Amino acid sequence: MDCAEFDKMFEIEETHWWYRGRRALVSAWVERKFRECGPLRILDIASATGMAFRFLSAYGDVRGIDISEETIRLCKRRGIDRIIRGDATVLPFRDQSFDLILALDALEHFDDDLQAIEEICRVARPAALILITVPAFMFLWSAHDEAYHHVRRYTRSELGRKLRGRGLAVRKISYYSMTLLPAVFLMRKLRSWLGRKETPHSDFFLRLPRWIETLLSGVMQSELALMKTVDLPFGVSLFCAATPGKAGIDQKFP
Repeated sequence: MDCAEFDKMFEIEETHWWYRGRRALVSAWVERKFRECGPLRILDIASATGMAFRFLSAYGDVRGIDISEETIRLCKRRGIDRIIRGDATVLPFRDQSFDLILALDALEHFDDDLQAIEEICRVARPAALILITVPAFMFLWSAHDEAYHHVRRYTRSELGRKLRGRGLAVRKISYYSMTLLPAVFLMRKLRSWLGRKETPHSDFFLRLPRWIETLLSGVMQSELALMKTVDLPFGVSLFCAATPGKAGIDQKFP
């Protein structure tokens, strides 16, 4: 990912409606699983600008890993020194080290995402919770993906198959940002149809009127409430909650 994109993420991640929605989704699952547990060992894979340290530190000891030197610099600006530079496909941690593992918009960056999933499985404790988000649908591929150095976007069936194939039990797998998908699709395709040659850049940094930001935040919160009871049939992104499970057999979440 380009350094300029990291700098932009650092500026907006705390207040942007999409990032706040993702944090709310993750926090709800962490609270559901670990409400009455003691301090946790938490691993944040592809930590980026380190926002996970802020909203998860109350649950225990957070460790991070990222391949980019730029992320290390930005995390230090937030006072975070428990992030190391390393490859998520060869995690420098012992087996069964963590109670909670986050891979938030991480897997799409790895050439060998299966190896990254295997490493996640290796360092997860038997009762661990693994929370994953990835971008959805290759037909949404755009300059946004190129700016973020994505390798792929996923479908629900593909992500589920890869996780189950590595021995994880999928507790929840759902698209989200469902309401936003038609607008994102049209915007990205319109650029393509008009033959515009763009320098890769992220869509997150489009300047929108405040009322639109408020509306989008409300839509996201409505979707997250709906996801408590159903899996959304499509969306710009995918969310998955998984646990180590016998032969990857799905079970009801306790």
